[in-house]
Amino acid sequence: MTQKSTFLLGFGLHAGAHGDDPDWRGFWSGLVDQLDGAAEFLTLEDRFADPGQDGLDAILLANWLAPRSRNIGIIAGAPLNFVEPFHVSTAIATLDYVSEGRAGLLAQRLDQQQSVEAGRAIGALNGFPAVDQPSLDRDALAAVDVVRRLWDSWEDDAIIRDVASQRYVDGEKLHYIDFLSADFRVLGPSITPRPPQGQPVVAVSWAVEADLALARAADVVFVPVEGDLAGMVATLQSNGPGTGPKVIADLHIRPNRADATELVAAVRTSAAQGAHGVRLILPAPHRQIAHVIDTLVPFLRADVLIGPPLGGNLRSRLGLPAVRNRYAAAA
Repeated sequence: MTQKSTFLLGFGLHAGAHGDDPDWRGFWSGLVDQLDGAAEFLTLEDRFADPGQDGLDAILLANWLAPRSRNIGIIAGAPLNFVEPFHVSTAIATLDYVSEGRAGLLAQRLDQQQSVEAGRAIGALNGFPAVDQPSLDRDALAAVDVVRRLWDSWEDDAIIRDVASQRYVDGEKLHYIDFLSADFRVLGPSITPRPPQGQPVVAVSWAVEADLALARAADVVFVPVEGDLAGMVATLQSNGPGTGPKVIADLHIRPNRADATELVAAVRTSAAQGAHGVRLILPAPHRQIAHVIDTLVPFLRADVLIGPPLGGNLRSRLGLPAVRNRYAAAA
């Protein structure tokens, strides 16, 4: 049986959750204050490409929230098919500094409908990206690779602040990534030093019909609790138990007050099928947060295997190993 505090609890929100509330600052600062200390992490989905949706930029919001929180990990979403991976990399690195090692990237791979809507919003970019699904999948996977390489493009001790030679950085410890894919090229290095975690957590949402390669390239994979959860875990960990990404089951919390007993049963089932944790998706947090924090979370902690948040950087609390710098290791 999984021991308490090893089964993870997180929350899933979207960056437009404040709705029509003009006081978005008050909404989000109050919300993160209630979530902080209640779970290991929260995810902020970017709604840029969703038809009829609006909201804040998820990464910018995450960087605003980080200094207003104390413990909770913040995994910020980016629609990778329509944003520059270089800028995503530097923004998440900045989030890791601002949060002191609590940052993650929710790599959002768009589907064809979302890509068409996004194209209408920003205009054609010389025909790129293509909206067929294989091209979108290939592009998202390449973007994740670029983001990770840029995080490694500074060695950990690249900043030397050498007064005698008047050098702030050791240029030999900055590295070109020189990445070339079928659709774009990034030379590097980054303009932001290597993040405190080395590699902030990369997470994706995955269903069986989606591209498996992107899921296997992630540290954390969110999967729907409905369907063959055990089979999805086995697929993602095909090299044996304990291999592959951490799998976290998504549980959608109904706005009309979820039943605590049903939630406990769903959490137990997820754990028995091999999930490492659960993410409670809150579609209407302004109406749900009091019930979730005051009733559901204490009920989960009392009756199932979820313990209090562990603290520390986000990689360690998710049970992920530290990552060596690929370029320093090769030098």
